[in-house]
Amino acid sequence: MILENIRYLVTQNRERDVIENADVRVVEDRIAEVGRNLSHPDEHRIDCSDRIVMPGLINAHTHVPMALFRGISDNKNLQDWLHEDIFPAEEKMDGEDVYLGSLLGTTEMLESGTTCFNEMYFKTDRIAEAVEDTGIRAVLARGVMDIEESIDEQLEKATLFVENYRDHERINTAIAPHAIYTCSKDLLRLSKKYAEAYNVPYHIHVSETVKENKDSREEHGKTPVEYLESEGLLDSSVVTAHCTWLTERDRNILSERDVSVAHNPAANLKLGSGIADLNRMKEAGINTGLGTDGSASNNSLNMFQEMKLAGLLHKRNDPTEITEQDILDMATVNSAKALDMEEEIGSIEEGKKADLVMIDIEDVSMNPIYGDRGLISNLVYSFNGDVSEVLVDGQLVVENGRCTEVNHEKIVEAVNERVEKFG
Repeated sequence: MILENIRYLVTQNRERDVIENADVRVVEDRIAEVGRNLSHPDEHRIDCSDRIVMPGLINAHTHVPMALFRGISDNKNLQDWLHEDIFPAEEKMDGEDVYLGSLLGTTEMLESGTTCFNEMYFKTDRIAEAVEDTGIRAVLARGVMDIEESIDEQLEKATLFVENYRDHERINTAIAPHAIYTCSKDLLRLSKKYAEAYNVPYHIHVSETVKENKDSREEHGKTPVEYLESEGLLDSSVVTAHCTWLTERDRNILSERDVSVAHNPAANLKLGSGIADLNRMKEAGINTGLGTDGSASNNSLNMFQEMKLAGLLHKRNDPTEITEQDILDMATVNSAKALDMEEEIGSIEEGKKADLVMIDIEDVSMNPIYGDRGLISNLVYSFNGDVSEVLVDGQLVVENGRCTEVNHEKIVEAVNERVEKFG
């Protein structure tokens, strides 16, 4: 397949090249060639003269089955939201609920230009089914915490999932202890041991609220970051979600240990959790990706909306501190690095996976275009996320703005049948 005459190709390569009138040759699941006037007599050709082509966005932290809980609880802080509404609703969830929520969420992500997401939840096999059915890419982890099941039982399930999906084309895996306030020291340590043994990421919520930091200081005499560091749990394989209340020492530790942060501005604001200091993290050299968190706390999985919010939020005191290119990097190459997938996704380069998003050049929210800088500005600040086509692994999974593999009407009908159960 050759995507030819692409009006604007946003590569996100090391030089951040934007190439006009470019061609991209896709062979099976990979980008084989990027250039101009590419030719091969036997390959299918797609005219993209009216398209912007960019890398698929990467959602660095979410809980996709919670799409089923969109709008279920508002106007509460995190702890009340969790204990009064979310945990009780989750206790009612069966495998089919998890599957349908995941089907709804992955469809929403694909149709708004996200081709990969980093997940922490339970009943992970059912999430994997939705990933397989919609054609999206994912890093999936069964969340573990100190609940009724023993540590051994939870980690057995978590590692069995890792083993079962080790060779999947579009599913990578991780080990995901929920947070220091829901996991014992033994569970945190054993989770890291297994993550290292299987060479997969270690995904954990960190410093999401003032209360979490206060409780950690009272119990451990340390911030959550300092506590994890004291237990030898921080390194380049760790993805820390939120990091809303970091101290300067915390930022230095994360930087020294090459830990990645998944920034979730919408969910943090909606739950009153605070605003992560993205600009200070940037100054410290911390790799920071971008995530939506779950639909129950966002309420959207649209990464274009998340990019705009992140850009505006961190310009509030000084508009020069962060640029539109910084924000696009967070949603592509930075998130890819956080998931240890920078050699596979996040940019359009030869040898990488063909995870591509196409946007109609005539979309009113993308015009006018003032050169390369204006194009990136429009993608971050004005585009609504209504993409035209999406390729994942070289396969067309969105066409004319709709997922090709699912029936919208049946999904909507099925999830609305669950409203009475959870409402």
